[in-house]
Amino acid sequence: MSKQSNLLWGGRFASGPSAELTALSRSPASFFRLSPEDLAGSRAHARELERAGVLTADELGRMLETLDAIGADVAAGRETPTPADEDVHTFHERLLIERLGPLGGKLRAGRSRNDQTANNTRIYLRRKARSLSALVLKVQDALLAQAQDHVDTLMPGFTHLQPAQPVSLGHHLMAHAQSLSRDISRLIDWDRRFDRGPLGAGALAGTAFVGDSMASARDLGFARPCENSIDAVASRDVVAEFLFATAMLGVNLSRLSEEICIWASRQFAWARLDDAYSTGSSIMPQKKNPDIAELTRGMSGTMIGNLAGMLATLKAMPLAYNRDLVEDKRNLFETLDLLELILPAFAGMVATLRFDTERMAMDAPRGFTLATEVADWLVRQGIPFSHAHEISGATVRYCEERGIELDGLTADDLPKIDDALKPEVLKVIDPRRALAARSGVGGTAPVRVREQLAEFRKTCDAQRDWVKVVPSGAALDAAKAPAQ
Repeated sequence: MSKQSNLLWGGRFASGPSAELTALSRSPASFFRLSPEDLAGSRAHARELERAGVLTADELGRMLETLDAIGADVAAGRETPTPADEDVHTFHERLLIERLGPLGGKLRAGRSRNDQTANNTRIYLRRKARSLSALVLKVQDALLAQAQDHVDTLMPGFTHLQPAQPVSLGHHLMAHAQSLSRDISRLIDWDRRFDRGPLGAGALAGTAFVGDSMASARDLGFARPCENSIDAVASRDVVAEFLFATAMLGVNLSRLSEEICIWASRQFAWARLDDAYSTGSSIMPQKKNPDIAELTRGMSGTMIGNLAGMLATLKAMPLAYNRDLVEDKRNLFETLDLLELILPAFAGMVATLRFDTERMAMDAPRGFTLATEVADWLVRQGIPFSHAHEISGATVRYCEERGIELDGLTADDLPKIDDALKPEVLKVIDPRRALAARSGVGGTAPVRVREQLAEFRKTCDAQRDWVKVVPSGAALDAAKAPAQ
């Protein structure tokens, strides 16, 4: 009679794996965070085996009670993986057999680590999509509060990092908020697309013991089972798409980080960082550094790399499951761990920013940002825009040659530039007037910014509602995984 092995796959082999293979094959410690999800899948599978007649009702009761106890012990740190536990599945089966004897070995019937890991990952990511969105919402709330305070604050808007036109600071901050809102929308859309349960797919062909896949899927909070058993275990677009959504989130945070670094510089001096959300220099006592923004900017590159790494892993992989796919968790966990560090600090940094509104208003017309107002005024006098553009450009050149801004022009200067310019044009060289004139939907006029804020609050409320509706299923109610 063959000796019982702790491995889930050892029966066909005459000897155990080498020390080198064991070290390579063993899951990193961070992978064991999927313990709650794996135990949830085990509960659902146990119920399926009872429906199939593999377990009696009494055996099912004992199995579920023991799985619950294992979950509590793992969460409390009373049970931890040993070096012989190759992965979280091996860990749980060892504990189950230690506590239930041969009954514990019955649970493996009709399932594979292939569908277990696919199932665990989906459950985990559906939960993380919501907790991550809750953290992004705190950043959005901080941006919304700042924008509300600065609807009427003037600043120069930029294109190509050159002064372009005056805009409302509130409007500019809401541009960042809108991009973050789409990041949450992507996660919501991702969740809808992958609301399918892989459990029951087995190694690749399905299982002879699953009689009610819909019940198992719903038991784990999925709308329905995956449509194809091979696709269920072999595809990782569920991971790649999640990594794209998080990489895009990282990029959007990085863009705002870059602007905060610029605004907080001595050369701009538009924003002041709160002491609690900035650091100093070990050698230069005067320094106040935007470390949160800089770390976010740097870590976004790691998130992009994790997406690229996942796509590279998938690009030439034949169906069905291949061991290469374990890399999905390495990429995922690093990205998620980074965002869970970044987002709370980022929200605090944004919420505590203080703006020098007088300096920003003073800079708003600098760099000839009102040149378009001159061109628009000429258009209203019946001059084609192509010609109005030339006259406005000549006006800028005239000012540059004399070292003045547009608001330094006088009525005497105008005929020297072009006869089409009349004294009335000087009235439009006013940044607040320019702001109010951009009153189309989505424009920077304060009246439109206030409308945008009101609509955005509704969007945030709807996203908060989605975050609160956690998919049903034991995994999402289970205790936390052991500390890593």
